Amino acid sequence: MTTEDEFPALVWFSQGDAVAYLRQFEPALENDAHERELRECRERLQQAGFSTFSYMALETIGRRILRAHLMREMANAGHVTTYLKSRLYEIDPRLAALRESGLPVTWNIDHLEAHANTNDPRVRSLISTLRAQGMHCGLILGLPAPRADLRVAVDLTSHACDTHWIDDRVMGTVLAASMTIGRLMQPYVDDCARCARIVVLTDEQSAVLERLVKGLSDHEIAAEVMASLHRVAQHVKVLQKTFNVENRAQLAYLAARWGWSKR
Repeated sequence: MTTEDEFPALVWFSQGDAVAYLRQFEPALENDAHERELRECRERLQQAGFSTFSYMALETIGRRILRAHLMREMANAGHVTTYLKSRLYEIDPRLAALRESGLPVTWNIDHLEAHANTNDPRVRSLISTLRAQGMHCGLILGLPAPRADLRVAVDLTSHACDTHWIDDRVMGTVLAASMTIGRLMQPYVDDCARCARIVVLTDEQSAVLERLVKGLSDHEIAAEVMASLHRVAQHVKVLQKTFNVENRAQLAYLAARWGWSKR
């Protein structure tokens, strides 16, 4: 597993990482059972006509991604990294359609370009990136996640120029493979997300964070913890970096969600 600390943080893992995690709890399972399931899923998706398959478990605040857990197999790592680091998901009309309907969304690049707001430079960047990578059409869908703070998305692309071939049979193949992969990846991703929440703070940092979550200003926090205003401000900056958020509001929201107001 590899991690990039910049915002949003990208955590890359392999199917082997997830299978090794599962083996800790299934010692009686046939050694290569999960590997065989995953290999068959990859083969079925490729035979159906897809060249890439991106599994992304996203920790979010609203529509802002804080951390993305990304499976390496079948993914175009360069495209995914650019997509997330440049925050192209914020303007992606495919995701907007997915959020609106909750149903799988098929797309092709020509239709996307004809109907997207190409006056937006990030939209133009998205379209040019897709073309450059030979991602001419595809399918995006969401998967159920047992944790409310995780959203799981699957993005498949193809070199084909239209989506006529994505019929009920292909859709069934995609759903079956995606659900199998999601079922096998989710325990490992859940554990990674849980471990990322284990944050070690000094007593003073904890005191500042608890009061920030309760809505106190820096002046009020400084008075309560008996520290200078400058020191409190420095603590807030360090906490924002520690929690991998961009601002004070996100810090307070995420820390409250993680239960720091109760400590």
